[in-house]
Amino acid sequence: MSWMIESDKLDVDQKHFIFEEVTTGNNIWINGFAGSGKSILLVHAIIEKLKKDENASICIVVFTHSLIEMFELGMNELGIDGNIKPMTYYEFQKNNTSYDYIFCDEVQDLPKSILKDMKERSKQLILAGDSNQSIYDINPKTNEPTVTPTEIVDITNSNEYILSTIYRLTKSIINVVSLLLPKIDIFSAKTDRTKQDITVKLCNGENLEMEVEYIIKEAEELTSIDESLVIILPKHDDIINFINIVLDIKKIAKWNVTKDNFNKYRYDLLNKYLKENNVNIEYIGNKYGDLSKSLELKKIIFMTYHSSKGLDFDNVFLPFMSIHSNIRNEILFMVGMTRSKKNLYLTYSGTMHEYIKKIDKECTKIDINDTLNKKDKEIDIGF
Repeated sequence: MSWMIESDKLDVDQKHFIFEEVTTGNNIWINGFAGSGKSILLVHAIIEKLKKDENASICIVVFTHSLIEMFELGMNELGIDGNIKPMTYYEFQKNNTSYDYIFCDEVQDLPKSILKDMKERSKQLILAGDSNQSIYDINPKTNEPTVTPTEIVDITNSNEYILSTIYRLTKSIINVVSLLLPKIDIFSAKTDRTKQDITVKLCNGENLEMEVEYIIKEAEELTSIDESLVIILPKHDDIINFINIVLDIKKIAKWNVTKDNFNKYRYDLLNKYLKENNVNIEYIGNKYGDLSKSLELKKIIFMTYHSSKGLDFDNVFLPFMSIHSNIRNEILFMVGMTRSKKNLYLTYSGTMHEYIKKIDKECTKIDINDTLNKKDKEIDIGF
């Protein structure tokens, strides 16, 4: 799956950024809604710096290991030297190296100390982030408050460069985001009028098992036509529960749960178990799994909401959206929804979650029981 966009396909504002703004030498914060191309511009800005000085020392700072993989994939697509290694902000904090240029994504979730450190250790600092997608009040690694938009500008002495067009999201996804979070004023952004709209699918089943069966059947059909997809869940316990239901449906023994010394799931062992049993599923996140290979092999990818930040997929499934869901943060739910470039599936069994109630009028309703029965009948008569 290709993630990057060639420079000749960028819009006027995006080209102005990489060919004009970046050359000023000033620190810059690229600010824009989800899907406006912030991360893509960071990669193109790196290319422009290397054209002028192929020996420039460059550091890329990101929030998650999944974003490291995404940047490596994007740089590889555009032929950037593999010696530039993205790192998490936590890894950046542990070394004292200075650089000619530091590029940072998802800046809105960082504390002041990291921004000060990046400014002091670079000749030019180029940041990207969307304050509307800030999912932490307190940074989980440093236990410090995360920065406000004003602090991003003041601490780094940066010029704000606003991207005003959303390219990733369909009109229907923009509509549901607006209903969920009217304060972020997503309608103030321009949209890609050439993008085909597909309504958000709201799917209701009788129980979790039926919900899982429906999602897996849909996912298997989508991977067969070479479309990327991800199933996003709030908690690691939710992921293990979902995958064990899949194994039960496929009449495969459930995974014998194994945890490390920090009481965290050994996803390397889970991924190995799934591969050994020919189950086309892989967990990606926290250094586990291989995003690039999973996309290449058309695997059904599982992630948490937090690990999915900054990524995008053709199809996104957000399961278990009943009143018992572990999703407790509207911003985080919005982040999950806005990972989709095409189809967004929201599924639940029983009573729908309060967040779903806010947006259900904009969704196409699907009865999971009816859909599964139709699929079974098609199989019976040889379709």
